[in-house]
Amino acid sequence: MQNSENIEGKQRKEWKIITAFATVLIVIVAGFFIGRGFLGNPLKGTWRQEDTDMTLEIGSGGRAYLVWEGALEGQELTMDLEYTLDKSTKEITIRAESEEILKAAKEFSGDVSSAEVASTISQLTTSFHYSVDGKELTMTEWDYGEQLFFTKVK
Repeated sequence: MQNSENIEGKQRKEWKIITAFATVLIVIVAGFFIGRGFLGNPLKGTWRQEDTDMTLEIGSGGRAYLVWEGALEGQELTMDLEYTLDKSTKEITIRAESEEILKAAKEFSGDVSSAEVASTISQLTTSFHYSVDGKELTMTEWDYGEQLFFTKVK
């Protein structure tokens, strides 16, 4: 009789340990996904605008990378951008440093000025309200309400 009580006691102890371990694991996983959803950058990733062949890679730390196929004279425009993100108001402001604009202009074969590069990216270097619906990103420009639509690539 005592032998079966020892076995039952050991089994209860094992189940308590397994249950405690599973509970801790569930809390950790749930905390990760909740933190990622509320504290992470909802725009982080690579977004593509099919109409203009523009790809915008939004990274962490306020850095973004633009690849725009056929932007100027049929040539590809690539450049680093900066952004600030306010998740509480769902606003993003995208900026291009003058050094990056000059660098992008020099990469073109032919006579492309920094003013032409700045003019080409001007639709992107402004403040937007953003909305993410699954893999679709809509950025609505503050002043005029123009919208840019992107699809998440990765």
